[in-house]
Amino acid sequence: MTRVRGLDVARGLALIGMVVAHLDARIDFDPGVAASWHHVGDGRAAVLFVVVAGFSLALSTGGPTPHARRRRADDRLAVLARSAVLAGLGAALTALGTPVAVILTSYAVFFVLALPLLHSGPLPTLAVGTALALGGPLLVALAARELPELASDPVGELLVGQPYPAGQWTGFLLVGLGLGRLRLRASVLAGLVVVGLGTGIALHAFALDLSDRLRLKDLFGEAILTQALRSDHRSVNPLEAASALAICLGVLAASLLLTPHARGLLRPLEAVGRMTLTLYVAHLVAYAVAIGIDPALEEGSGALAAWTVVIALAVAGAWFVRFRRGPLEQALHVLVTRARGAADTAA
Repeated sequence: MTRVRGLDVARGLALIGMVVAHLDARIDFDPGVAASWHHVGDGRAAVLFVVVAGFSLALSTGGPTPHARRRRADDRLAVLARSAVLAGLGAALTALGTPVAVILTSYAVFFVLALPLLHSGPLPTLAVGTALALGGPLLVALAARELPELASDPVGELLVGQPYPAGQWTGFLLVGLGLGRLRLRASVLAGLVVVGLGTGIALHAFALDLSDRLRLKDLFGEAILTQALRSDHRSVNPLEAASALAICLGVLAASLLLTPHARGLLRPLEAVGRMTLTLYVAHLVAYAVAIGIDPALEEGSGALAAWTVVIALAVAGAWFVRFRRGPLEQALHVLVTRARGAADTAA
């Protein structure tokens, strides 16, 4: 139970980071600029969201001992059912026309692409996940250069299109899935906190310095690696991807390690983390309504972001006084349960 509570805290942090990135002024995080510190989660929050999803998927499919036989088929069916719902919600939210890059459709694709490794052991899952997460930007850039027609194809765009190319971001999900297959002791989690956060911050600083140097000196021409290292985006730059992944692993480990000892201090974050799908959908619908009332909000608003976070914390806290799941989480649970029942009846 404490493990699940820690995941809820990490998921809640990820959602809040995404809300701030969506609704606040579009300023990327730079540790040397004080005004940008509230954007520390920009982009990284989405990575944390996906890594936590992978970890949760591991726990729901057996944890350190993956499900076998019939239960494996049920697990795959549940993943497909959830993916279909997420894809539909993602399409509907995109149609609202907000300036937000909706992650849900891509999120659904990550789950489907992870199916071949759904019940694998931790080592192959972590190896493939790390390779995709860190090497994916170069593979995506190469595919975009050699196969430009992919960008105009709906399926190809999901695989290599920005800002969530599945060819890379499925790796983040697999890293979380592999981590969830391990029996993580407190000492391991503590080490992951220190190493993850320290490595992530150092890599980010190095990536910023290197990109500045490459812009000033036209080294190596227009090679794909050079172009990637000039970018500050974690979906393009392998160093920034490594930095974001390391930081997210550190934050996840800290959540798992500290939540059991927090004595309720993290309960508001836990509540938000238990209904992230509902709150994610609700904040985008509310944003679309706000833009309709005041089009200037399309450029971002710190006040709007702050009030959205406050309301999310209040609503989530009040909701779980009476209910076990968020409204959309409950609806998704019912749909998956019925899909499993229909499959059992057919079998």
